[in-house]
Amino acid sequence: MRTRTVAGLLVPSLLLLASWAVQGRSSASGKPAREEPANAGKTTQIKVRVLEGIPSQFQARIEQQKRALSKVVPPSVGLAPRAMLNLTKRWTNGQTLKIAFKGGDANLHKRIADVVSEWTRYANLKFDFGVDPATGQYRRWTPTDAEFAAEIRVSFNQPGYFSLVARDSVDPQIARPGEASLNLEGFDKKLPSDWKGVALHEFGHAIGFEHEHQGPGSMCDFRFDDDPGYVAATDDFGQFVPDPAGRRPGLYTLLGGPPNNWPQAVVDHNLKDLPATSAYSGGAFDKLSIMKYFFEDYMFISGTASPCYTDSENVVISTLDKIGAARVYPRALDAIAADDQIRAKIFDVLSKAETLPATTKKHFNHLLDGLKH
Repeated sequence: MRTRTVAGLLVPSLLLLASWAVQGRSSASGKPAREEPANAGKTTQIKVRVLEGIPSQFQARIEQQKRALSKVVPPSVGLAPRAMLNLTKRWTNGQTLKIAFKGGDANLHKRIADVVSEWTRYANLKFDFGVDPATGQYRRWTPTDAEFAAEIRVSFNQPGYFSLVARDSVDPQIARPGEASLNLEGFDKKLPSDWKGVALHEFGHAIGFEHEHQGPGSMCDFRFDDDPGYVAATDDFGQFVPDPAGRRPGLYTLLGGPPNNWPQAVVDHNLKDLPATSAYSGGAFDKLSIMKYFFEDYMFISGTASPCYTDSENVVISTLDKIGAARVYPRALDAIAADDQIRAKIFDVLSKAETLPATTKKHFNHLLDGLKH
């Protein structure tokens, strides 16, 4: 796992809501799908997955804050502005994170809690689900809350799976008390077969980790461009498919059409490597990480030979994930003290920055006070 001290760019989670194979379907013209050309490999097996981003209001607020914080001169602790920005998001070592639910019953809440609590075996964090010993009910939040009921607020009724990254969930410039910080669509109706992996992935974001495939040096050779000479072709759903000659659409074309309709900038934001800076903490690329999307072979230039390719979705916390979580949230007192010292300097600078809004400075002053106590 390439552990991060929480990357500044929040990327959305992969939502496995739809998976339509081209093979056997009629084309947009109503003609039967072509038989797979001998030289086309698996081009007729292209599946278009729905990639859900975080709600637009969060994305806009995150981008606005990122721009504001990037203008602040960092303290002289050997950190680039991006690293300073990223370190502000991490939870405090040993912190107890409250978790609340909107929707679902106590049985569902317990199943989720039992699974995601695995993270606390490796990271120096605690989860508090607010279980009432008398009723067995778990903590809840509502859209009318005036104060944050919990650091992590789970819902099941919004489109897709997503999570804000670490402290973004309680940053008043980004999140509101009546907004979900983590969503698991449909879990209250029926659990998908990979629900444990999905929950672990989203709670990985909630404690501060970004996507593994975007880490510097991830070696994911994504096939962004169309095969040379590709002629746009679509299926009954309007999704781009291989043309009659077996030439495939690239990811810019494929994800630019239904069901995602992403412009190139959004594709880059979600798939291209994050910059290599001291914002990231150790570890080689881990293709088995729970924080890596599952990508079909057609998405890579080298197909199944890509260093980023796996033949199935990662649904368990990998060995390197465990090591990474322990590194980012250590238990050793000397490591905790060193980490707190650096962050205290950053919070102090940000709490006094003249270019930041008063509410933002107040937020960082509160974080600074938390470190002192």
